[in-house]
Amino acid sequence: MIVAMLAIVGLGCQNDSNPIDSKKTWSPPDLAAQKLTLPTGATLVMATFNIRTINASGETINVHRITADWDEMTVTWDNFAGSFDPAIIESFTASSIDWYSIDVTGLVQGWLDDDYPNYGLLLEQGQTAYTHYYSSESPFTDYHPYLEICYEIGGTQDCMVIRRDIEGMVYDAYVWELYPTQNNGSSASLLTGLVGGLEKYSLLKFDMESVPELAAIGDFVWHDMDMDGIQDEGEPGVPGVVVNLYDCEDNFIATMMTDVDGRYLFDELPAGDYYVEFILPDGYEFSPQDQGMDDAMDSDANMNGMTGCINLEAGETDLTWDAGIWRPVQKGCTLTIGYWKTHAGFGPQDDMVTQYLTIWLGTAGGGKSLAVTSAAIAVDVLKMKTYGKNNNGITKLYAQLLGAKLNIANGADYTDVEDIINAADAFLADHDYTDWKPLVRAESEYVDMVKYWHGMLDDYNNGDIGPGHCNDFDDGGFTKPGI
Repeated sequence: MIVAMLAIVGLGCQNDSNPIDSKKTWSPPDLAAQKLTLPTGATLVMATFNIRTINASGETINVHRITADWDEMTVTWDNFAGSFDPAIIESFTASSIDWYSIDVTGLVQGWLDDDYPNYGLLLEQGQTAYTHYYSSESPFTDYHPYLEICYEIGGTQDCMVIRRDIEGMVYDAYVWELYPTQNNGSSASLLTGLVGGLEKYSLLKFDMESVPELAAIGDFVWHDMDMDGIQDEGEPGVPGVVVNLYDCEDNFIATMMTDVDGRYLFDELPAGDYYVEFILPDGYEFSPQDQGMDDAMDSDANMNGMTGCINLEAGETDLTWDAGIWRPVQKGCTLTIGYWKTHAGFGPQDDMVTQYLTIWLGTAGGGKSLAVTSAAIAVDVLKMKTYGKNNNGITKLYAQLLGAKLNIANGADYTDVEDIINAADAFLADHDYTDWKPLVRAESEYVDMVKYWHGMLDDYNNGDIGPGHCNDFDDGGFTKPGI
């Protein structure tokens, strides 16, 4: 069969009748190739022109840049008029019947940079024995010539192929000096070199509009401190949250973690339908979904952490898919005074204190009792710098008693410290932090009592006595504050 094919090739070229010509009636659109474009942010790495020979001529073929536009179905030797740059881009030797891959990175970069229009490339080999190639009209689709472009975007390399009947559009034809007004755009093969004593050139042009515009989806996971499902000023992002991407047929696409600012981005995506899944960190819950009127500022995760199906168009970057999460307070256990100090609304943590105020340190209305009516007063008490210093026994009692009463208000059992709290309140009704030094100087029995009370309340708040510290529970028992 190979021998027969070669025989036909030998005869066919004598009569300009190519062995695989099907003389198709197909004709391409009357369009010039478009400007080469890559996805936004992409950098060209390499471009190769690939063509398969039908005969092994052993000759050297040169690649040139075409300098004027031409149409596949009308181009002839005369109207083409030798419109190519004589500078040789690259050469190859047709030593066997095989594929040849030619580096045309510089040429393609020039198209990218608009240094010159994309009119395609030309093959010529001068006054030597002809070389025969498959064209884009060949019935053997796998042998169609093609351009492969590899590029880098976001640290990842990808490649695309422009090839007629597979991806994109390729226009090709040969022109022949022997028949200067004849068009050969529908030929199923291409030729270079001398045929019938006169030269042939092959012309190829690649329609770059086939380059896909890639899409992206992403945005933000934030600590929703007021649990309202809306991003408020000052609510911080949460780093290290796992985010998964699926198509809408539940096929896994990619995974990543939010960055130090709580941001995530899936890019280099083909146009299509996707959904995002947020993996809830331990101890957190999702905020209410789709709250408010601004899709860019709400939480899009349902109770299972998944968004709805999202349609991404080619080239679209959709940065509106967010998840609000909040960390509930454990109930029925105790928290340290450090916890209550940092959860009073003066930092990135939720204000868990205000809801339980007013709290009296001492009996309500007692002459020297301290009324904690705001989170600001609570922080002052817990820091032990405003109502005396931390070397003041009554100042320490204030802090541990307030912490104990906040824990009790939050649902902690107080049976083990009930008597201590009652005794401390009775004492603080008649004594405040200014009385500590006089009591020490007088060697009052209250000095040891105060130390005992704040020591026991410290043990209670740390979970050494009573129901236990919240962090000691594996099952958590998490509930939203107030429930």
